[in-house]
Amino acid sequence: FRAAALTDDAGDTPAAVALWQRVAAQYPANEAGAEALFRLLRLAEADEAAGLDATALAAQVETLRPSNYFALRALDYVNGIAPFTADGALVPLDNAQEGRDEAEAWLRRQLVAEGLSPPAEMNALSPALAAEPGRIIGEKLWQLGLYEAAKAELETVREAYTGDPLANYQLALYFSELGLYRSSIIAAASLLTQQEATVFDAPRFLGRLAYPVHYADLILPLAERYGYDPRLQFALVRQESLFESIARSGAAAQGLSQVIPDTGAWIATRLAWPDFENQDLFQPWVGLNFGAYYLSEQLKNFDGHVQAALAAYNGGPGNAARWYDAAGSDYDAFVDTVDFPETRLYIERIYEGFSAYRHL
Repeated sequence: FRAAALTDDAGDTPAAVALWQRVAAQYPANEAGAEALFRLLRLAEADEAAGLDATALAAQVETLRPSNYFALRALDYVNGIAPFTADGALVPLDNAQEGRDEAEAWLRRQLVAEGLSPPAEMNALSPALAAEPGRIIGEKLWQLGLYEAAKAELETVREAYTGDPLANYQLALYFSELGLYRSSIIAAASLLTQQEATVFDAPRFLGRLAYPVHYADLILPLAERYGYDPRLQFALVRQESLFESIARSGAAAQGLSQVIPDTGAWIATRLAWPDFENQDLFQPWVGLNFGAYYLSEQLKNFDGHVQAALAAYNGGPGNAARWYDAAGSDYDAFVDTVDFPETRLYIERIYEGFSAYRHL
């Protein structure tokens, strides 16, 4: 794939096409294979390479499994779905347990096929998990409000059982109910990976454990106020903090929206936020409000171009402006132009998250 990209940059499109065709044919389930196929389709539609059949390539795209950014992007492109768009409002379920029985029946079949004997009660912690000292101590610390210490204890339990799919399911439920959302999401995502499933083909109850809508009572009104799809903020918060309000990065980004102190102080001034202190960013109401405002400002700055707004949120408005000036309004050209690997991956992961929320 790298050879194809370098060959194309050197101006030898026919040689690049031949290499991309090899990648797409040999690695259809790989992200590089999906990207190669997407590039071939774009070249065919633009009539920039001889011998490519756009109709046949579009049909090939439809066979892709939606397991990575370029598969999802190609599928949206073929089906005429603009990036970061969805039909209809996001409405959280009235019953959070909807679909649980179906999901547990599916998981039971998966485990039996692996030669395991799941218990009659799938969702309760196993005796071994319930007796784990780290779980007992961690839960008590959590109830006392000592969240960092509680998380450290509880994470030792999750890590000890990371290879056990049933334990991952039980811990995903347990952590979610406790309020340790980050660990719940990681356990649910691990379960899907172990079962070689994605949110698009696994039971939706399991998908919603991996892509939850925590803080919907705050995010939905904020999205309405600022005029963007709430799926975008759910995907952004999941990427930034995995819905962990106490999250703190090595770069001093804080809270659910991972706002850095200087940006937080600037936002507080713009919002005339009363008595703001940096520590307030760890409060969900504050962190989500500040993140929503900053996201909306970037969307305004870049004329609603979501990829550019996300690039600004992660890589800085100045860098995003540079990429935007070079790529113009073409969404895929913009992603190609981003030369910060972290920022490019950030955009791709939030696209995946938005797609997951749209599906779920």
